[in-house]
Amino acid sequence: MDDPSPRRRKFCSKKLWIELNHTASIKGSTGMLKRTILSFMWVVIGACLSADVALAAMRLPIGCKKNVFLTITGKIDKITNTADGTYEMSEGEFLALPTSTVTTSTPWTPKSDFAGPLLTRILQEVAAKGSKLRLVALDDFSVEVDSAYLGKYGTILANSKDGVRLTVRDFGPIFVMYPRDSFRKELDTPFGASHMVWQLCGIVVE
Repeated sequence: MDDPSPRRRKFCSKKLWIELNHTASIKGSTGMLKRTILSFMWVVIGACLSADVALAAMRLPIGCKKNVFLTITGKIDKITNTADGTYEMSEGEFLALPTSTVTTSTPWTPKSDFAGPLLTRILQEVAAKGSKLRLVALDDFSVEVDSAYLGKYGTILANSKDGVRLTVRDFGPIFVMYPRDSFRKELDTPFGASHMVWQLCGIVVE
């Protein structure tokens, strides 16, 4: 039987939702068009997140590990697994880090209070040396970004929304988040949205 995951990833890709959101926000778009696009996004994104649960159970993308809350690899000086040079951060270790809160909406969620450790704190924890990061998600989506760009806006790795822990079915367990509403000109763009990675499972420091 053919593997359906490539077709599912194409349909459920974050890039697709970013473009749909951009279309809905174009000046001059009719109210009906906006409502139709946004309604379509909300309905299908739920199905995509549910499908990601099954996909993650079958296999993990390169850069992530089974039973590891967050895998960090690449140009780092501190490692926990000498066999492959990675830092395997447990859920307990992640939750023990100081927490910051970002109140914002996203292209996929209404305005909410997202909480989690600062990305810069995570990078300090592993003594990261690179200037670029590749963010890897459970659904095999990945994106490269300058670490300074994310640090500039106080990016957090959110593990809760409005006081409730995020799950794989609800953008979790980790959702890359920054104050999009406070920097609309800089962050409320398709480029900015592409870095708000949900279901984060790995960071490659380059």
